[in-house]
Formats: sequence, structure tokens, C-alpha cells
Amino acid sequence: MDFYAGQVLRLDLTHLQATVEPLDAEWARLYVGGKGLLLRYLFAELPPGCEALAPENPLILATGPFAGTLAATCSRLAVGCKSPATGMLLDSYVGGSFAPEIKFAGYDVVVIGGKASEPVLVLIEDEKVEFVPAGSRYWGLETASLEARIREDMGRRHKVLSIGPAGEHQVPYACLSTDQYHKAGRGGAGAVMGSKNLKAVVVRGTGAVTIPGIGAFTADMLRLQRDSVLTPDNAWTHEEGTPYLVDAVNGAGALPTRNWRTGTFEGAGTINSAALLRIRTRIRACTQCPLACRQVHAFDGYVCEGPEFETLGLCGANCGIGDLAAVAAFNRACDELGLDTISTGAVVALAMDLCEQGAADYGLAFGDTAGFLAAPRLIAAREGSGAELALGARALAALKGRSDLAPEVKGLEMPAYDPRGTFGMGLAYATSDRGACHMRAFTAGDDILGGAAAADSLVGRARLVVDQQDFSAVAWTGVWCANMALDTGFLGAHFRHLWGRETSHEELMTIGARIWNLGRLLNLREGLRRDDDCLPRRILSVPHPDGVAAGKVVGADAFREALDEYYALRGWDAEGVPTRETQARLSLTGLGRDDAA
Repeated sequence: MDFYAGQVLRLDLTHLQATVEPLDAEWARLYVGGKGLLLRYLFAELPPGCEALAPENPLILATGPFAGTLAATCSRLAVGCKSPATGMLLDSYVGGSFAPEIKFAGYDVVVIGGKASEPVLVLIEDEKVEFVPAGSRYWGLETASLEARIREDMGRRHKVLSIGPAGEHQVPYACLSTDQYHKAGRGGAGAVMGSKNLKAVVVRGTGAVTIPGIGAFTADMLRLQRDSVLTPDNAWTHEEGTPYLVDAVNGAGALPTRNWRTGTFEGAGTINSAALLRIRTRIRACTQCPLACRQVHAFDGYVCEGPEFETLGLCGANCGIGDLAAVAAFNRACDELGLDTISTGAVVALAMDLCEQGAADYGLAFGDTAGFLAAPRLIAAREGSGAELALGARALAALKGRSDLAPEVKGLEMPAYDPRGTFGMGLAYATSDRGACHMRAFTAGDDILGGAAAADSLVGRARLVVDQQDFSAVAWTGVWCANMALDTGFLGAHFRHLWGRETSHEELMTIGARIWNLGRLLNLREGLRRDDDCLPRRILSVPHPDGVAAGKVVGADAFREALDEYYALRGWDAEGVPTRETQARLSLTGLGRDDAA
């Protein structure tokens, strides 16, 4: 199989055994790689109803067919499992250099099952696989220290995918880390890895990717980089990176502020791109990426990547923190401890709100940097107030009898785009396959950044959300970076080399729809119902008191109509179940519920 390594590596941690099997060629044809193969293997490997932190929940690492080649931005790794945060599917993505190294070692997919009796590392060196005791030398280390020690012990060219203390303590929003600053952030894959007593996967590969017609492929990739990647549409990634969004989103009244009480932060000018550009020292890039969007900044006593927009929004404005150095220190602590900054910022802001409402006494207040900066370590260790904050927003709010204050969908904390300032993002959050997510569909690009649509309307949003979700699903088979402007013509130019033929827009979008519907069937199997495709009450019915979006709410009736339209466009019944006809059209027959109409 050209472009593929053609092998799946299975790691049985219970028995400390590794086995290799051929990649399923039919699945590769239907689902390609990345997100597609990840979900197909997860569907097959996950026992229905399995608890997320049970040994039987597989942790799956999936590369794309273009990892390890000249294809721009395709060095990304897809990581998946059943999420401990939501109880549903999780696919999270991370850049850096780990995915190409897995390909060079000879594997497209790694399926990790079971639970080691003692903490271990897995060392993969081509066909050689070892289970190395983690013990006191590795267990307990923060992520940067761990990577440095592993490379000292095993070789500087080894690539590391690891957890920090938060993963060891199974915090449900713990993340995975590679190349120090790169994180597979959302949904708690770090907790699943920690539940398996697995501290890190370490890989060194000496192989290569087989490409037919290497000359034509190379020429095409260089042409695409010139004509489609290094263009004005993508210049923002290098010039400013994601922090440029702070001013735009704040100006639209959509920047979550003080636990979503309003969408306009008076301190936005202190945490925006201009503030960061004044202290930027250099720019870095992932493997295979000519764009280089990783902004490196110097603060007192340390230099670090970021913070990115989501961190600035959720850990800055949403916590009432306008001190850029404090936000960066919070971000750095989360990185080292292995915590997702979106969820951590959302939970800390919720805790601040609970304190101000008199529902809790954590010693936290909006704008108070001392308590804010102490929170990540307490959460990662589950110590003191961190024991409750580690539960996540949904469980924490329910514990305190204030579920109305929790900014979450399906148990996953919402990203930094308030739907009251961009209604379409509300539908995107509600229908996302992994819980609240801005990456599956980004309607804010139209009504905030592009200005082509009314931000306070759901008219036409169902169609846009469906199309963007299907496109993201096929793009993440590659696995292309979402920070780059993409279209099916660009993807098709790559698939031409993969399949040796032309591919149409319709064919590629059908692949995306197939993957999206497979994810829906998996979630339905795990208990998802229509009522889970919802938004918090605060978003539906509590307006902002000030700013551009003052007085606006999505509205329960308008949202219900848009959800009905979305289901109809998807070919799902009124309860959100793909019909038999939809399953047949997408080659999913036999994978769905028996009661599908």
C-alpha cells in the first residue's frame, strides 16, 4: 500500500505484549487515515458501554497517509478513545514530529489496550518494542522534564508522547504532550493513558514512506506550497498566529468574559496579539509545515510558546485576568502538568463564579491572580479545592447545585466563541461529535471574520455546519492542519497521488459524511440522545448586559428549528439517528442501530 506503512501495532499493557497485524485495506479505502481510521478502529475495539477509565477502553494513535512526506502540515497525529469527560467518542489532534516517526517505524495505527500492573513506558524502535518500567525515574515528572530525561536515556532523536501529573491522577481533562509545547488537548486522553499506567510512548523509526512517482509528487507538493499554502490567506498564521482573534472576537461581543457573563472584556488590549508581538522572540514550525505559526515569547524568567487564542480567551478574559504574564504562567503550568487549557480555564472561571454566587468557598475571585495561578497544580494533584475542580465543569456545577452556570456541551467545556455573538457556533457546539468544539465547524469565520452573514441569526446555519463538519472530517484523514485555508481542490490534488486517479468534490465530501455518521453511530451506541445535542441555558436565554451582543440570545425555539433542519439535512430521523437509507448510501450498513427508520 503506497503511502501507508501497512501495519497496525497492538500494545497489550496487561500482558506487556506487542503484536503486529496488517492494516485493514478496505477500511483504508473507505476511511483513508487519521480521524477516519481512528473512528473505525475505535468502533471495532471499544466494548459497548465500556467505562472510559476501564482497561478495555482502547487508546488509539492514527497517522494520515501523508505523514512523513512533503505534504504541508500533514505531520499531525490523531488520538482517540472513549472520553472520560463526555462518555462519548474522542478524537484529538497534535502537531510536532511524532506522527511521521510512527510511520518511519513502520505503523499507521497503534492500538493500546489493557492496564499495566506498574507504570511503564513503551519504547518502539522499528520492529523492536519494549515495555520499560517507569518507576520513580519517569513517573511523576512534568512533561518537559520527562522528555529531556527520556532523550538523555534513550537518544536525542527519539520522539515522545506523554502525560504529566494530571494524566497520572486521571483528571478527566488531562491531555497528551509531545515536543514539549504540542498538546492533544481536549476530552481527557491523558486520563485514559494514565488509567493504563502508561507514562509515555517513545518512538524512533528508521524507515521511509513509499511514494509512487516521487518526482511528480514532489513537484506537485512544491507547487501547492507556492500557490495554496504560502499565500496571503494564510499569512496571519506566521505574522500573528491565533492571538489575532482576540480583538476580532471581542469586537463581536463573543469573547467569554467572567464565566460567560458577558462577551466583551475591557482588558482585551492587554492580552491581544499586539501585546504578544512586543515580546515575541521567534517563530517555530511543526514537521512538514512551511507556515510556522508557533509563536515564541519571552516572559520574566522563561521563554515559551503561546499562549494561543483559546488560552487567552478561556484563561484570560473568562477568568477576568488581564495580566498577560499571569495568563502565560497559567498556560505554562497547564502545559507542564498535562492539562487542557480550554477546560482548565473554563473550570477555574466557573469556580470563581460559584464563589461570587456564594455556592462555594474556593478562595477564588475574578481577576485575582494568586488563586488563579495556584489552581492548575491543585487540580493536577487533586489536592484541596483542586479535588472538586478536577471533576470538570458539568460535574462541579451539579455538585454545587448550579448546573445553570456550567459552560459545557455533552460534558466538554465550550471554546472561546460565545454563541450569543455568533449564533451559528451554538449549533456547531451542540452537534459536535466530541462535545463543544469550534474545530468541526467554524461559522464564526463567516459572521465575525468574514462578515458575510448575520451573526445573530441561525438562518442557513444548519447547511453551513453540516458542510463544514463533513469537510473537517475528510481533511483530518490527511491529517491537515485546521489553521490553514483548505478546500477540496487542495485535498484532491493529494488524493490524486494516493489513489492514482482524480477525485471530485462530491466524493471527498461523501468520505467526510461517512466518517461523521460513523461517529454518530458510535455515540448513539454509547447512549447519546437528541437531548444531548443542546446548549447551556445561559446561552439560550440569558442575554449579555453590554457590548455588541447585548440583549441577544440564541433562543430555544430558534435553536430547536435549526436542529431539526440539521437532522433533516444529515438524513437522520427526528431523534438524530441516521436512517437506513443514509447508512446504506454511506456504506455503513450493519453498523447502526436496529431501530433506524
